[in-house]
Amino acid sequence: MNEARERLQMTDAEIVGHIARYGYRVSVAQIAFTSEPVDDFREARARKWYRAGVFRVNEPGLLVIEDAQPRPGQRTRDIVVISLGPTRIVMGVEIKPGAPPLASGSSIQRYAPTMEWAAAEKPVAAKSKLKQRA
Repeated sequence: MNEARERLQMTDAEIVGHIARYGYRVSVAQIAFTSEPVDDFREARARKWYRAGVFRVNEPGLLVIEDAQPRPGQRTRDIVVISLGPTRIVMGVEIKPGAPPLASGSSIQRYAPTMEWAAAEKPVAAKSKLKQRA
């Protein structure tokens, strides 16, 4: 599986500097990497997010959204999505309590609908529905 971060030919400092151009100071650990198109975030904001927030910048390959709340119960926050070729960098992903550190997203990792990095879910054993004979 090709990792989105591995496809991005930028150093961590360059990535953090790119986000800083929009007025935000973050560390690489606070940035998600994904292959989702910017349009997926635009569509999720319009159709799935609890509070859509306000566009500060809405251009092809770039979104800066202020005061968004993708899901009820999440804090309101600013979200930045920047397309850098085959990879999108995303600032503003909510990290659930107990979740592992934000890791490099894979090509199938989706943030747009929920904007959250979930805690690892433990598999639930299926209950057997066998009839017992008397």
